[in-house]
Amino acid sequence: MKKIGSVVVVMVFCALLSYGCNPKQTALSDKGGIWAVYDRECRKCHKVNGKGCFVGRWIFKIPNFTNTHWQDNASDSRLIIAIANGKRKMPGFKGKLTDEEIVDLVKTCVRSYYPPAKQ
Repeated sequence: MKKIGSVVVVMVFCALLSYGCNPKQTALSDKGGIWAVYDRECRKCHKVNGKGCFVGRWIFKIPNFTNTHWQDNASDSRLIIAIANGKRKMPGFKGKLTDEEIVDLVKTCVRSYYPPAKQ
């Protein structure tokens, strides 16, 4: 009985790891420019909506770009350094992306998920 329980736990864990973490075709590349880079390099983990998948946020601490508290506490310079050098499971993109692309990813893509001010 314990063996069946262990198998079930492993299967559920594997299902959770894959849930929501598979990239799908999006229209981000159609926007062109830096969004094509986001689509190619960032969307797999951070998703189109900028929230990342549940498992990614829970296990790998992928930030939720739509979270106001996170946006308020993450400076552009800190994000640029994290993208260039990598952080936790995220690889560094220095050498793969130009400095301008890294800055544009932060200023255009990441900051675009900042929730609008309530009116």
